[in-house]
Amino acid sequence: MNALETSETLGYQPAIELVLPVLAAHREATEAGRSAASESIAALRKAGLARLMTPVLNGGHGASIRAQVHACAELARACPASSWVLMVCGAHNWISGSFSEQCRTEMFGSDQDLLIAGTLAGQGQFKKAEGGWRVSGRWQYCSGVDHSLWLLIGALRDPDDTAKGPNSLHVMLPRDEVEVDDTWHTLGMRGSGSKDVVLDDVFVPEYRAEATGKLFNGSSPHAHDHSEDSGIYMAPVMCSLSTQLAGTILGMAREMMSLFVEKTRVRPDIYSGQGSGAKARMGTIQSRVAEAYGEITAAELMIGRNCDMFDAIAAAKAPADMAAQAQMRWHSAYAAGLCRSAVERLYAGAGAHAAYNDSPMQQCFRDVIMATHHAAVDMDGGAEIQGMAMLGVEPA
Repeated sequence: MNALETSETLGYQPAIELVLPVLAAHREATEAGRSAASESIAALRKAGLARLMTPVLNGGHGASIRAQVHACAELARACPASSWVLMVCGAHNWISGSFSEQCRTEMFGSDQDLLIAGTLAGQGQFKKAEGGWRVSGRWQYCSGVDHSLWLLIGALRDPDDTAKGPNSLHVMLPRDEVEVDDTWHTLGMRGSGSKDVVLDDVFVPEYRAEATGKLFNGSSPHAHDHSEDSGIYMAPVMCSLSTQLAGTILGMAREMMSLFVEKTRVRPDIYSGQGSGAKARMGTIQSRVAEAYGEITAAELMIGRNCDMFDAIAAAKAPADMAAQAQMRWHSAYAAGLCRSAVERLYAGAGAHAAYNDSPMQQCFRDVIMATHHAAVDMDGGAEIQGMAMLGVEPA
């Protein structure tokens, strides 16, 4: 078994295996449509994977972060974009466990297979209003918005708002209260449908809003609503998101390795005239494969170490300290970087045929390059945070 496989994660394997052929069959349509195919999303729902991270109190599995990471890594081999949508929306479903019971009941009451889209970055602004908040702005990178009836949005206080309260909020709101702007024309991850959303003075009631600080640090008072399961909601949000994101990238890198090995085993050397398998007999190609394997395996182990830390947080029912958070963020960023290095290494040796648009290796390469640009796995930021923690340097 690998670092992500346990009795719990393997318990979801039959559902994953059921979905894989559907995702693979609609991978091209997902890419061409710049949004996950409706058939792929329907399959995720039918198999129960959409509710993987949904709170048990709201009809979900309440699975561990490790189970989500494992599922998304497996699904990414069949369709990176569909895995990405499940990863992002599933992370938001997990975050919903730190919102009020009234909020969760409103969202999941009629649809326990709901996937919550949105964007965590505070790109818009809010003002205090009677009974809640008024939110306006534009948010980029709203993955899966085409397939979600609810959104999780982060916003900062309007500088002109002098009312008392938090300076940053995260709110839940129905998708029909926002405008979706199709801006998603990109190098990679095209099928994720990560379009912009625009809010124009939208009212959000107080029970559907949480202060970002407590929410992100795993100290929301609503985490205790879940009794025995409360520990899983005490994990820091950015550490969890970055780990899940790295898991999806890991799945893409694994698929790139499989594609490269399958192709190279029978690939001839055109200019030398040597036939099938000639490339596989080259020492440089063998080294390329071995090094990429080492990078992917190391990434898997670092992601698995994060999952161990999340399990410990859940068992202790106590938020992680800053040193642990720095370490988890760095593990995620470095693992994503290792996967990118492996994919780049393999693509460089894949030959000219890998440049065509219908080449699965070309898509894999583009998707990994795009996915590793996400701020949650930024290598520079992650390294700085970890370095400061190790050296005892206070953040500026």
